[in-house]
Amino acid sequence: MSESNKSVETVRHNLQLNENIKQHKKGWSIQKIGWAILYIGLVLALLGLFGTGPLSRKTISQNGHSVKYERFLRYEGEAEMTFNIDAAKDTIRLEIPQEYLEYIDVKSITPLPSGNTTINGITTYFFNALGTASIHCNLMAKKPGSVTSILKVNETPFKIDHQIYP
Repeated sequence: MSESNKSVETVRHNLQLNENIKQHKKGWSIQKIGWAILYIGLVLALLGLFGTGPLSRKTISQNGHSVKYERFLRYEGEAEMTFNIDAAKDTIRLEIPQEYLEYIDVKSITPLPSGNTTINGITTYFFNALGTASIHCNLMAKKPGSVTSILKVNETPFKIDHQIYP
């Protein structure tokens, strides 16, 4: 090799070998780009772009209420959504539209609702509460795709976005 690391020494010999140095240099450049893409993808995965992590966690607060959930889900993977309610007066109403339930299965709700109804494609869960309360929903993604829906807690709307990976 010569003094410069950027050049490849060409050796003169009598063998009938087809040395294509330009092709080797091009391959090395492509390999470096491939490694960079691989490392960027690994860092994004660790940060939560493809599942649980800081990029995936989202909290929305409105009117003294808040919701915490994961934006990026895996098909048939489980996740949790938590609603925090301040100043509940007797009954909490959690409204989930049918288009959300086409993508997300609500496996369990804690505490158990005192009742539920489905009217015009909106399932409403009722909880008895006084003061501050938390509602934990265990979810499972039913099919891949993107889902955006408005869930309501005591008439306070929360726009929920999920990207579900296969």
